[in-house]
Amino acid sequence: SSCCGSARNAPKFVPGPMACGGMESLVASQRRRLRRVSSRPLWLVVALSVSYIAITRVQLLFVGAAESHAAMDAETDRASGKLRTALLTGVAEVAVCSMIYAMQQRGRGKWQGANLKTLAPCLAIGWIIRFIIPVPEGVSDQAWAMLAIFVSMICAVVTSPLPPAGVTLVSLAIAVFTGTVSFAEGLRAFTDEVVWLVLIAFFFAEGFQKTGLGDRIALTVISAVGGTTLGLAYGLNAAELLMAAAMPCSAARAAAIFYPITQSVCQASGSDPAKGTESKCGKFLVECCYQATATSSCLFLTGAAQNYFVLKLAAGVGIDVPSPFSTWFMAALGPSVVSFLATPLLAAKLMPPESRKTPDAPKVAKEKLTEMGPMTDDEKVFGTVVLGMVALWATSSSNGIPPVVTALCGLALLMVLGVLTWEDCAKNKQAWGTYVSFASLVGLAAMLNNLGIVKWLASVVTAKITAAGLTQVSAFLVIMMAYWGVHYLFASQVAHVSALFQPFLLMLVETGTPGVPAVFALAFASNLFATLTPYASAQSAVIFGGGYITAGEWYKAGFVFMIYYYIQWLVVGALWWKIIGLL
Repeated sequence: SSCCGSARNAPKFVPGPMACGGMESLVASQRRRLRRVSSRPLWLVVALSVSYIAITRVQLLFVGAAESHAAMDAETDRASGKLRTALLTGVAEVAVCSMIYAMQQRGRGKWQGANLKTLAPCLAIGWIIRFIIPVPEGVSDQAWAMLAIFVSMICAVVTSPLPPAGVTLVSLAIAVFTGTVSFAEGLRAFTDEVVWLVLIAFFFAEGFQKTGLGDRIALTVISAVGGTTLGLAYGLNAAELLMAAAMPCSAARAAAIFYPITQSVCQASGSDPAKGTESKCGKFLVECCYQATATSSCLFLTGAAQNYFVLKLAAGVGIDVPSPFSTWFMAALGPSVVSFLATPLLAAKLMPPESRKTPDAPKVAKEKLTEMGPMTDDEKVFGTVVLGMVALWATSSSNGIPPVVTALCGLALLMVLGVLTWEDCAKNKQAWGTYVSFASLVGLAAMLNNLGIVKWLASVVTAKITAAGLTQVSAFLVIMMAYWGVHYLFASQVAHVSALFQPFLLMLVETGTPGVPAVFALAFASNLFATLTPYASAQSAVIFGGGYITAGEWYKAGFVFMIYYYIQWLVVGALWWKIIGLL
């Protein structure tokens, strides 16, 4: 009892003000933490609930009543499996987006991961196609999943949450992880001849710049015909045209060689945006330089990287172009000559130069040539190798040497002779990035065709065109204008070609256009729409960034040239193809 009494009589612990304050602060802190933790997944719960309701409603709408209990059970199991897959996919996508957001908030330096604002819509588009839109009759679940991944990838290539190589690599990883394609199918295009030809083309572009041969050719032309603004434009265009025969990278040719030369000529003539004198002659010359790349890319199969891709895609649907180098050149020769002569005149109407004469241009060109001195051994060797390659490419149908073998041997010879080094090739990030993105695009586009999506899409659109009662010519005009105009939505020629070339080619063929002319019509359009917007091609961003042409002027000129090219290439092309027997 004494113990109990002592316990009862012991003084009670009464927390002081500091202790009470500390406890209250701790409790308040815990409550705030709980509120934050509980509120963070709230939007996730809402999103998943909405997804569940939406998918359930879709299943109720499209599953329907079965004729037997066995069929109903099978359909129910299939719908339940799709629902589970949809929820798991949605949870995974939301989790990835949440991780990106959390890491962006916690990061102290510059964020180097994906742009969440452009990534989330791309993921949502793919998810909606895969799980909300019902799979059409005649299309397998695997094919529909491949379409969802591909469309999401194209959206990401356009909006750029990552660089193109990163976008295509992530898309390839998703396709392989989900079992939509096998690992071997996904990487098959990395050994494709066309893909390697594009990669080697970048190394030759490096050679033109390293040796200085590209500058020498352009400056020689300018010194000969650069006395007037119009003559200077034709001279630059002619040099660009010659260069296109051996430099299959239109972006490098326009942005890395001819635009810097054009810019230096403009500044030497007193036309500089920094001084407010861009209208003196620079605006006109830059526009001519830009349009010349579109024409030269059409004239030669070697004029642009996507030209090889076009032939590969055409062969994928059973349309082979015989003797591709010579056939391509002859098909493009007539309309290309007209474009070469007419585009500077049209540019002069749209952006008239204040100064019609450029007496300083030949002088500047000759001074630069004098500074360069005589041709170096590297220039001579490089030029000889390139001429030999062009000869082998032009006669590939008779000599039996594949174009990629010619390019690979030419590169090997230049490396052995020390004109190019492995370090030159290894440091070319643009080349390797294009290789990865190009190979991934080719591989996934091939799977779309193998799984029947391309033929299904073409048959659906063709049926609607036929139901509308359009003739062969009317259908051709409508399809071509649609293919051209939709490039307003693309920031990459390769992305556009990858997504739409095969479906539109099959539309043309199924509405009566012969196969080879249909290939060339779409191929030439794929080069000409590069001038449509300031983001229409890789070289657009570089040239637009120079400040000679405003955004409003660019869109106006792009629209006018689209209409002009559409009419000129269709009319002149049809007449020319009749003459050479292509039609």
